[in-house]
Amino acid sequence: MTESTPPSGPGPVAPHDVTEPALHDDAPPPRLLIPLLVVAAFGLYLASLAPPIITLAIRIAGLDPTGKTVALSTVVLIGAVVSIVSLPVCGALSDRTRSRFGRRRPWLVGGAVAGLLGLGIAGAVPSVIGVVIGFAIASLGYAAAFAGFLPLIPEFVPDHLRARLSGLIGFVVAIAVLVGVYLGSLFVAYPLLMLTLPAVVGVLGAVALAAVLRRVDRPIGAVRPAFGVREFLASYWLRTGGRDFAWNWVSRLLVGVAYVGVQTFAVFFLTDTAGMTTEAAAGEYARIIAISTPLSIACFLLSGFLSDRLGRRRAFVVVGAGLIAAGLVVAAMTQSLSGFLIAWLVLTVGQSIYLTVDIAIAAAVVPDDAQAGKAMSVYQVATVLPNIVAPVAAVAVLTISGGANYPAFFAVLAAGAVLAAVAVQFVRRIR
Repeated sequence: MTESTPPSGPGPVAPHDVTEPALHDDAPPPRLLIPLLVVAAFGLYLASLAPPIITLAIRIAGLDPTGKTVALSTVVLIGAVVSIVSLPVCGALSDRTRSRFGRRRPWLVGGAVAGLLGLGIAGAVPSVIGVVIGFAIASLGYAAAFAGFLPLIPEFVPDHLRARLSGLIGFVVAIAVLVGVYLGSLFVAYPLLMLTLPAVVGVLGAVALAAVLRRVDRPIGAVRPAFGVREFLASYWLRTGGRDFAWNWVSRLLVGVAYVGVQTFAVFFLTDTAGMTTEAAAGEYARIIAISTPLSIACFLLSGFLSDRLGRRRAFVVVGAGLIAAGLVVAAMTQSLSGFLIAWLVLTVGQSIYLTVDIAIAAAVVPDDAQAGKAMSVYQVATVLPNIVAPVAAVAVLTISGGANYPAFFAVLAAGAVLAAVAVQFVRRIR
């Protein structure tokens, strides 16, 4: 349980006050809402994570096998820039939306549909430029979808249930990664299906969640805030009460860089270091994910229960980030498939423990309840920005001495994970 300010006032709450309501007093009951939030999270994360984790690498390798590293970095980089630019704006506009279809639902469903359209283009157009354009459209769509999805957590879910929800979301993210890698390895020869099938699942999950919110998706206040040039520029930061939010944002960014770096280039590590073909590397990566997923699920569920039960968040961040760093050190010291498997298992435990409390902390340190959409979208930037930082670091480090310098790359990522554990020590409103 966190020591945080209640949603409507500045005073502290008792460490074990588990009676804190959701911001909407007519929120759907948790037994209905939480399963649908988890279902929607699975769909959105499957659709948005599968491309940078594996399917874009397979698609690019088929289109440009000689320039695949730079091409993949370019595609992921442009998509991440689109997400980063659009996320805070979509969140701020979601806070201001007053439509007959609700406040968050148009962004949630409309964004998922746009993501499907973009990935369809990436899978259908037989050129790297087509993949760039398609993935940019998909990135914009998923920025809008998450701008509608993430604010629902502080708005409708009480604080004493958020770590368990965060753990469940982490659990389905692990399943989404497994499913995404499996689909990528299964449909290597069918790029359109490989890219769009996860996006279809994303649309279905968004529609299911929107249906249960149709009667309660409305603003907390009746006044629509203005939105002009000044408000547009202000979308990219939270100006009041954001110190704890900022430090948590930094921690999430650093962990994201560490994990995204090894995820994005895992297939290339196996091809360049272990001498595998792209198809064989994709298959081995799918096998590694399948082996690690049960471990990830157990860590997510146990850590979420313990965090809510003990009322503590910070220790889980420190342990999780430390294990991620340890796994990256192991990866830096190996050039074999078995060594990479050991490194991945350690990474999996660390990521699972960290992500268990990730969303719970972000929701607890939202500075302004009326701007939950903006705040959670700025938080989501920290999960997307690694898709820029990691490829840039990869191009800089992997090409040192004209070769694939994976030991140096993984060592840099490990240092970032250690700094993530340090940054969370400055978040005062959590225990």
